[in-house]
Amino acid sequence: MPSQRRMRLSGLLFIVVVIVILYMSSSASRTQGSDFYTRTQEALQSREYEAAAKQRDAEDVGSRLKAAENAAKQSADKKSQKYFESVDGAGNEKSVAGRVKLGEQAADRKNPPGVANVGGRPADIHAAKEDKDETKEQHEAEVELNAILKKSPMIIFSKSYCPYSKKAKNILLKKYKIVPEPFVVELDEHPLGHYLQQTLGQTTGRTTVPNVLLMGKSIGGGDDIEELHIHNKLIDKVKTMGGSRIVEVAHRDGLSMDSDSRSEVKLRV
Repeated sequence: MPSQRRMRLSGLLFIVVVIVILYMSSSASRTQGSDFYTRTQEALQSREYEAAAKQRDAEDVGSRLKAAENAAKQSADKKSQKYFESVDGAGNEKSVAGRVKLGEQAADRKNPPGVANVGGRPADIHAAKEDKDETKEQHEAEVELNAILKKSPMIIFSKSYCPYSKKAKNILLKKYKIVPEPFVVELDEHPLGHYLQQTLGQTTGRTTVPNVLLMGKSIGGGDDIEELHIHNKLIDKVKTMGGSRIVEVAHRDGLSMDSDSRSEVKLRV
């Protein structure tokens, strides 16, 4: 049997352990109930919540980026597939819904009139006769016409034997003083006269003579000039169209066509 001394020590130790446990429990209870402990716990929980929220946001952004990347890739794959489905084995595009694709042979296509073969740009008035059809004489006539138009603001394209040409020259050269003086081209005496007349027909729409050009624009033939003269409108016409290029235009000897004399005018050629 244990001795009484040992039993007393054991009982004393037990009491000490109980006291210590009660003290620690009481101390822990007071600590948990204190403001400092409460604030510390709240701060720790708040940090944990913030960290968890950031992680969720990062995961959400990553998933959205991944989804966008996959969608873009799928769209590109679909476009690529449609392209290869519309291209034949020779690398030319097929016709879709009746529309002609770019891969068709150029020989099977015909441009509309007045449209060049390159770049879809409008052709000039000689498009139908360009390159192989345009003769050397026609090209020289175009160059000569450009040179003639620089001679004077007014050009009279005439033929020496034509009575209508004589009528126009008689009015413009003898009844009016025009400075610079009109430049006369006798097409029947010019080596390129035939081709010049063709070119004038294409550029002005007038194929007959005389053809009076003012600042590069046709104002008519013999009858048109006579009509302007009779109605006293020739001076205004020349001034308006000639602008600053016409230094002077007036009736010779200061005479003008009045209403009484207009009815009596009869030009003899």
